[in-house]
Amino acid sequence: MRQDDALDAPLTELGEQQAQKVWDRFGSTMLEGVDLVVSSPLSRALCTADLALPPSTKTDISSPQQRRVCVEHFREINGWLLNAKRRDQSDLQKMFGHWDFSSISSTDETWTEELESEEECAERAYLGLLWLMEQTERSILVTTHGGLLRFVMNQHPHVRMFDGRNSTDTTHLEESQNTSNDARCVKSRFGNCELREFTVTLEGTPENTSASESWRPIVTLTEITNDQVEEEEKSQSAAL
Repeated sequence: MRQDDALDAPLTELGEQQAQKVWDRFGSTMLEGVDLVVSSPLSRALCTADLALPPSTKTDISSPQQRRVCVEHFREINGWLLNAKRRDQSDLQKMFGHWDFSSISSTDETWTEELESEEECAERAYLGLLWLMEQTERSILVTTHGGLLRFVMNQHPHVRMFDGRNSTDTTHLEESQNTSNDARCVKSRFGNCELREFTVTLEGTPENTSASESWRPIVTLTEITNDQVEEEEKSQSAAL
C-alpha cells in the first residue's frame, strides 16, 4: 500500500467512470430533489460527488443550487497513509470553488503517522450522522468512504440498521430480516461508488438535553430503496 501512496490520492479514471454512471442511472430518480450535498474533505470524494450529482444540473434560476458542504467527520479512517491526509483548506477551495470548506481547519490537524482505530473512526461517522440531523435540508447526498461506513454500521453502539426495502412497515425490520431471500444485507460493505438510500431518525431524545450530558441518541438508518428499484419517495433521506 505504501508503494503507491500519495497525499490525498486523486480519483482514478475508473472511479470517474463509476461516478458518472451514478448520475446517468439515478440522476432523474434517486438523486432528483437532493438539496444538500455533503462530502469527505478528501479530493476523491469531492470529485465523486460532483460527477455523481453535477453542480450545474439546475438550470431554472428560481431553483437554487444544492448546498455543497465539506464535513471533516466523513473522511476515511485517518492516519498512517498519505492518501488519508487531506489538502490544506486553501488548496481545496482553489480546486473546488463551489464547495463550502468553512467548517474545516486551515491545515489537516488530525492526520498522524499512527492509524486511527476502528472505534474512533466509527465515532467520527456517528458525529457526522448527528450533524446531518441538525441540517434543515431533508434530502441529502453524502459521499464518503467504505471503511468508515463499515465501522459505523457494524460497530457503533448507538447506530442501528434496519431493512425497509419493499416493505409497507419499516419500523421493526432488523438487518437479518431481509425482505427477500437473496437481498443484500443492509450492513454489507459498500462497493465502489455504490448508492444506497436511507431514512435517518433519532430515537430517545430527552425532554431536557442540557441536564443529560451523558445522553447520546440512537441513530437509526433504514434502507428504503430496493437494489432493483430506482424510484422511491424521499423523506428525511440520506444517500451514502
